[in-house]
Amino acid sequence: MNLKATVGRKHKTGADLDIMPVMNLFLILVPFLLVTATFVELAVLDISLPELQNTARTAQQQQAQERKPAVLNLLAIRAGGIELKSPTFTFGPIPRKAEGYDYDLLKSYLAQVKQKFPDASDVVISPEDNIRYQVVIDVMDNCRVAGFPNVSISG
Repeated sequence: MNLKATVGRKHKTGADLDIMPVMNLFLILVPFLLVTATFVELAVLDISLPELQNTARTAQQQQAQERKPAVLNLLAIRAGGIELKSPTFTFGPIPRKAEGYDYDLLKSYLAQVKQKFPDASDVVISPEDNIRYQVVIDVMDNCRVAGFPNVSISG
């Protein structure tokens, strides 16, 4: 047996790598990602969430808290309507209509509070668990329009 002949026969030439499927994947994937990326819109809402624990406050924070007016407006968003609870005013509930919540009546109630206490800027929103996110955002927007920029959410 000839050693040279057997070594030469087992040596095969390399096959070319087929990259066409990978190129097809990129041809489909890149435009798809570009199209879907334009539909993602982010918005930032400034809210203050309740604290998890009581931390020691500095003297400046305590003084700032003392200077704020002692008006607490609580908006309870329920499936049947919105209730505005204020220590100085008595408001009736704002019933939910078939087409949605009555935001104009909410703004008029908040305007009455703002007229009596022009320095008041805080509202605490307490939505029920089954309230849609868009309703909470709409209530927050109406509070800001009525002159209450500091909106907090309570659970």
